[in-house]
Amino acid sequence: MDCFSCSDTKYFAIDLPEPLAPKSQVTLGISYYLLSSLSPRPAAINQADKQYLTYSFSAYIHSAYPTVTQKTKLKLPSTNVPDYTTTSGLKPGSDPERQGTTYTYGPYDTTEVTPGTAYPITIRYEFTKPVITASLLERDLEVSHWGGNLATEERYWLRNNGSNLVNQFSRVEWTLSNFQQLPSSAIRELKYPLKPGSVDPYFIDDIGNVSTSRYRPGKPPKRDASLELRPRYPVFGGWNYSFRIGWNNELSTFLRRVAGADSYVLKVPFIEGPKVPEGVQYERVVVRVILPEGARNVRYETIKTASNNGLPPADQIKSHVSPHKTFMDTLGRTALTLTVENLSDEARDSQLVVSIQRYIMLH
Repeated sequence: MDCFSCSDTKYFAIDLPEPLAPKSQVTLGISYYLLSSLSPRPAAINQADKQYLTYSFSAYIHSAYPTVTQKTKLKLPSTNVPDYTTTSGLKPGSDPERQGTTYTYGPYDTTEVTPGTAYPITIRYEFTKPVITASLLERDLEVSHWGGNLATEERYWLRNNGSNLVNQFSRVEWTLSNFQQLPSSAIRELKYPLKPGSVDPYFIDDIGNVSTSRYRPGKPPKRDASLELRPRYPVFGGWNYSFRIGWNNELSTFLRRVAGADSYVLKVPFIEGPKVPEGVQYERVVVRVILPEGARNVRYETIKTASNNGLPPADQIKSHVSPHKTFMDTLGRTALTLTVENLSDEARDSQLVVSIQRYIMLH
């Protein structure tokens, strides 16, 4: 949602490590992510046509405070920019300033501009890649104390939010474009970096096993492995594709016993997912950690990296603990379920830490 069309505003408090002295200053770096902010224009194209996206924002940042000067710099993926808003009277000279793929709006003298004032700007540019959205990701991490194994399975419901096709899909035209290595807005492949030591990968969709995949174990063993997937069909704009992947890891890599205590700590990635240059946005993510039978006093926390990890505040992550019964379970395994909405794939760099008290190994 664009800042100049928001009907409600959220405020965040920033605590400084020490009080700011009179007439001194401090520099704050604030990172945030805008999801579902790109729109294809035209909304429908032919299979071989170029795809264009539009992005809308305000020349004046949405702030609660008077601001002395403002500037917005856009780094676009292409020099093909057929349409963009030009401002009039906001600053002397031409605006925006263009340099290669960079478009700079401002700087503007906004001393007299009332906070909350909006000046809408729209820019349209060529984008020859898919706009990948996961409407739902279900991620299961199952801890096995019997086999010393951590089994991971991820179930995806993907959608390409790019331009739809005007006509029906042509297999001949698609084969020809692949032979000529032409760019396309369809999802052709997905690459998953996996943790070192990952083994036994699989790729299944609604029909069954998908053989168009390639697994490359990490060499040397401490390097990340790579799982390269090709969907059963190219996923064009407006198309959907659901599938599941999974793999195994040594449990000792992720689980530690707390020294001098009868408890354990499990440290795993919050999400992993495909790593693509154009990025992936997640509308809803459900992470379920299935612990051994008898685990109790389950607690969790997320570990942030040096930069923003893409996760929302803790109060926006819903959690609950429930029993999960499988074959031959007596009490049922303990499952921690975390649900979060509107997630960017920057969360791939975040870690989930789960602590539990000693579990009961029934015979």
